[in-house]
Amino acid sequence: MAANLDPDSWMWLPGVDYAACWRVARQTADELNSLLAACGVARAQLRAIADTDAQGAPVVRLDGIAEGWLCLERLLCLAAYARRELR
Repeated sequence: MAANLDPDSWMWLPGVDYAACWRVARQTADELNSLLAACGVARAQLRAIADTDAQGAPVVRLDGIAEGWLCLERLLCLAAYARRELR
């Protein structure tokens, strides 16, 4: 299994400020989590998680259970419907 590991996906690069990039991702994840909560999606169902990629770029990942993903699907359908109505 060790032969399948890609060092570029987990090794840190010298000179990259991963902490600063993670803080950017954290702020974005916090904002998204607040928006999800305001829409009635429980954090236990779906949440945004701050991360960085191997090159140090900020990344926000969504993690959740099926119920949370279904809530997000309904919200996105409502948003898509609303956008068509406004045009």
